[in-house]
Amino acid sequence: MHGEVAGSERAWPLSYGSIEAIVCAVDVLLIIMVSVATGAIYAQFNQGDIDLARYVSTAILASAVFVLLFRRRCLYDPSSLVNWSVQARNIATLWTVTFLVLAGVAFALKIGPDFSRGAVLLFAVASPAVLIIHHGLWRAVIESGRRRGRFRGCKSILICMHECAEAPRIAQARTRDLEFHGFRIDRTYQLSADVLPQELIKRVVDFARGSEVEEIFVAADLRSWPEIPGLVRPLAELPLPLTFLPDADGAALFTMPPRQFGSSVGVEFQRAPLSLSERIAKRLVDIVFGVSGIVLLMPMFVIIAIAIKLDSPGNALFRQTRRGFNSRRFKIYKFRTMTDLEDGSTIRQAVRGDRRVTRLGAWLRRTSIDELPQLFNVVSGEMSLVGPRPHATAHDDYYSEQISHYAFRHHMKPGITGWAQVRGYRGETPTVQSMKERVEHDIWYIDNWSVTLDVQIILLTALEVIRGRNAY
Repeated sequence: MHGEVAGSERAWPLSYGSIEAIVCAVDVLLIIMVSVATGAIYAQFNQGDIDLARYVSTAILASAVFVLLFRRRCLYDPSSLVNWSVQARNIATLWTVTFLVLAGVAFALKIGPDFSRGAVLLFAVASPAVLIIHHGLWRAVIESGRRRGRFRGCKSILICMHECAEAPRIAQARTRDLEFHGFRIDRTYQLSADVLPQELIKRVVDFARGSEVEEIFVAADLRSWPEIPGLVRPLAELPLPLTFLPDADGAALFTMPPRQFGSSVGVEFQRAPLSLSERIAKRLVDIVFGVSGIVLLMPMFVIIAIAIKLDSPGNALFRQTRRGFNSRRFKIYKFRTMTDLEDGSTIRQAVRGDRRVTRLGAWLRRTSIDELPQLFNVVSGEMSLVGPRPHATAHDDYYSEQISHYAFRHHMKPGITGWAQVRGYRGETPTVQSMKERVEHDIWYIDNWSVTLDVQIILLTALEVIRGRNAY
């Protein structure tokens, strides 16, 4: 019914919960040290004296801005510190923001001439490098501590209220998860057929009262929820944190945001892909860049249209039915690159060496210039600059039956380019698995959209066009 869990190795004096504060403090110290060191190095080479107070005060301001920005994004959390690529990217980005803030302050106070440009540039480059190395070391420390159970954990009790054959396995899984995150499960109480729930809770209270236990966890499935509040009420007499651990189905429900309707409380199973302000921001970007692109590229459009007419018989533009936001049908515009103009229930994807592709069309497809007329779709509101690439309706019908979450692509306007395309999923999708991987990238983009991500994708698209990967 209950047992003690002991670590196989001696614990470090470092607790899991203290990591965030320690990393914050060390970051501040490192920024100050780098500021002083770079100032001293520059002064040494220029045979001058270092104004220690000036460099320390600058570093304190810089560290205050950087640490606040970093904490605001929860990047000091141990679960984030182990993701080194995310840490490095955010350190570089937020340090750039910090440096711009410092530059603005110096300009506003007219103190820029008081600082040596060489020392400032050296400080700007050295600081993020040192911070990235520092956070990389913490990644190694956290992963080692988790793997070997070396963190000094919070002494806790786990009560498992599951009445099923899988109860011991569930208790082991909960214990493993909690210990992975820095808790030390001192005792586990398991509900059984010969012990009433009330008696089990009484035993927990008797053991915990006057002990060194710091927290109590109660694991139960959501079906037991009506009885749980009354059952664990005696535990509330203890001055200890009490946390409910639902099963997998219940856990998903608890992660959803609540909504209040008077006395009624709802749970938002799914929000709109973008809020009103996000839709406005994305639409403004589409209009500004879409209209600018059409105006600047119009002479090229005319030249390409004439070249297409001279190269092969047929229209210069190709129109095909696609599905956009919420599966609304629209006609997509492209420069014609093939002799066949399919728009029916069966459409063959272009493959490498496809004989239907014209001579000029091969170049247009390789450079993605054939997609530029979709700027008109963007301005009209049917498409966006960035989003999941729209597929032919025949392909939509086929893959929606093969891939369960395929329809989620229509939660956002389709784009001229997208996250899947810049991650290597551009061009032909010869297998269902390759399409599934593209769809997974599209859904990730929808779930993680931001204006910054759109700009990043646009820049990466330019690189993809230069590389010409999977373009035929």
